[in-house]
Amino acid sequence: MADPGVDEALSRAAIPLRREYRAEPTAEAQRWFLAALASDPRNPRALSGLAFTCQNLVSNPCWADARSVAAAFDLGSEAVAIALELEPGNAFATWTQGMLSSAAGDVEQAAAAFRQALTLDPMAHARAWDGYNMAHAHAWDGYNMAFLGHAEETLPAIERAIRLDPSESRLCVWSFFGGFAELLLGRTEAAIALLNRSLQHNPTYAAAQFFLMAALLATGRRGAADQMLGSLRQHYPGYTLKAFERLWLSRSASPVYRAQVYPLFENIWTLGAAS
Repeated sequence: MADPGVDEALSRAAIPLRREYRAEPTAEAQRWFLAALASDPRNPRALSGLAFTCQNLVSNPCWADARSVAAAFDLGSEAVAIALELEPGNAFATWTQGMLSSAAGDVEQAAAAFRQALTLDPMAHARAWDGYNMAHAHAWDGYNMAFLGHAEETLPAIERAIRLDPSESRLCVWSFFGGFAELLLGRTEAAIALLNRSLQHNPTYAAAQFFLMAALLATGRRGAADQMLGSLRQHYPGYTLKAFERLWLSRSASPVYRAQVYPLFENIWTLGAAS
């Protein structure tokens, strides 16, 4: 019989994750997943959810110090591995494992996880916890393709995800994915539109701010890029632009991806922003 305390904690965990893509809602959700695991340490839904919140931190290392980010990766990897031992067909756990792999730069393994998730029973995926469905596997699979050197596949995947789940709470992240890929492909105006759309839903989303700054510089809008740099430094004073560069270069060794992304950093250094 299900523990009503566990079910309540899982329901409460889903609420903050429908809000803005920020550190605070992620931490709140993580506390509820941990509360569920305190009652049932081998609950696959709670383990998968905990791994998902850890992945959010790993994908946004400007939210915390480096030690906390590394600990989140280890915890998330362990939690999702246990979840998959308990439920090998859990699509939510499978694509969460893929997200962790992608954030760590293992993009080939991530691609395999996303493709596997997309073949699994959607109802098994839906049972993970409220509000998350197969659209996320499409979105993250498309995003990961950019790191594999196939950015042209990203936006079609994002469009599929939005058709499956048009929820406004998803548009911040998914619009960034599309804008990032369009920027890699040199479609700068399309990228600017998508990155602005992302920031309309969350003005403090660091990755969207960073790559919008690069896009603005590529189109000669230096003043607007300066403003974006100021916003980044205001919201994340302890995270340097060099750290952004290291993060995005470490995401993939693909020669195609490297050739696409490196000129964006060269644009940023024209601002004189060496730190």
